[in-house]
Amino acid sequence: MATYETEFPYAEIRDGSGDYWQSLDDCIAAGYALSQVWSVTVTDIFVDSTVWCYGPSHHYVGLIGYIATSEHHDGETYYVEVCELDN
Repeated sequence: MATYETEFPYAEIRDGSGDYWQSLDDCIAAGYALSQVWSVTVTDIFVDSTVWCYGPSHHYVGLIGYIATSEHHDGETYYVEVCELDN
């Protein structure tokens, strides 16, 4: 398993309204392979930051939604982003 603490490196493809996809079925129906779908989860929330994780589509704890990418993933790679919040 590879985990990178960096911004998500791929262009995010979202649903027609620009929101996260709400289900895997919606992504598949839109023509994306399972290997192109990423789960977006919130793993930690602090006073001054939030930690987002982009990973394989099978995650559901802390799930915000799904995105698709043109690139295919290997099912074992994760990208962790720390987003600083303005107070």
